[in-house]
Amino acid sequence: MTMFQTQYYPAVAASFTLFLSFFLYASPWLSRRLCSPYREMPYRKQLDWDTRTTSTLHALVVGPWSLYVLLADTALSEDPVWNDSFAAKLCIAVTVGYTITDVVALTVYFRYIGDMAFLLHHFGTLYAFTYVLSYGTLPYFAVFRLFCELSTPFVNNRWFLDAVSYPRMSKAFVGNGLLMTASFFLVRIAVIPIYWYKVYLVLGTEPYHRLGFGAQFCWISVCLVLDILNVIWFRKMLRGAQKLLKTDDRRDAAKDLNKNISRDQPQNHPTQTHNANGKTHKTE
Repeated sequence: MTMFQTQYYPAVAASFTLFLSFFLYASPWLSRRLCSPYREMPYRKQLDWDTRTTSTLHALVVGPWSLYVLLADTALSEDPVWNDSFAAKLCIAVTVGYTITDVVALTVYFRYIGDMAFLLHHFGTLYAFTYVLSYGTLPYFAVFRLFCELSTPFVNNRWFLDAVSYPRMSKAFVGNGLLMTASFFLVRIAVIPIYWYKVYLVLGTEPYHRLGFGAQFCWISVCLVLDILNVIWFRKMLRGAQKLLKTDDRRDAAKDLNKNISRDQPQNHPTQTHNANGKTHKTE
C-alpha cells in the first residue's frame, strides 16, 4: 500500500467551489433569464431544477473526459491498479468535488429535497473515489465508472421537459426518452462484460494482492451491486421504450417512463440541490 497522498485535494476544493457556485448563483440567474417557466415554479421545484443543471454540467465535463482518458491513456490500461495517471485522478477529483456539493445541497435543503438513500449513495461514492485519490489505487476502474455519466444529460433532460409541461407525446419528449434508454444501455449495460473481463485479468496478480483484502472487497462488492442496480433500472427503461415504439401504447409508455425514471440513477455516482426559495434536487 502506498503512502497517504493529498496532492489532488486542492483540485477537489476547486471543483467543490465551482459546482456549489453554479448551483447557488449561476443556474438560478441563467434559468430566470433563459427559461420563463422557471420563474413560475415553486421553490422546491426550482431547487430540483438547479441541482439537475449542476448534475448535467458535471456529466458534460466528466463523461467525455473519462472516455478520452480510457481510450487515449494506454499506460493506464496496461497498469489499471497502480498507474499514476494525472488526467484520470484529476477527473476523479472533479467528481469528488461535485459529489460534496450534492451532499451539502441535500443536507442543507433536506426538508425540500432530502433523500436518505441518495445521501448514503453519495457517501459511498465519496469513500471510494477519495480512497483512489488518497492511496493512488484503481484509477482505471474508477474512471471506467465515470464515463457512465454520458447518459445523465438525457435523464435530466426528460425531467426538464416534464417540468416545463412539454407534451409527453411530442417528438422531443419521446425522442429524448429513446435516447436516454439507448445511452443508458451503451454506457452502463453493454460495458459490463468489458469491465469485469478487465477485473478478471487483474485478479491474482501481484498488483492486486498489494491492494489488501479491505480494498479488494470494497471494490468488487460495490461494483457488483451497482451493476445489478443498473440492470434493474434498464429493464424498467426498456419496457417504457418498447411501448413508445408502438403507437397504441405510447400514452401508457410515457407514464411508465415518468414513473420509473424520475431521477438519475446512482452512480456510480450523483447530485441534487436546494435553494432558499423552493427548488429541488437532481440525481448521479
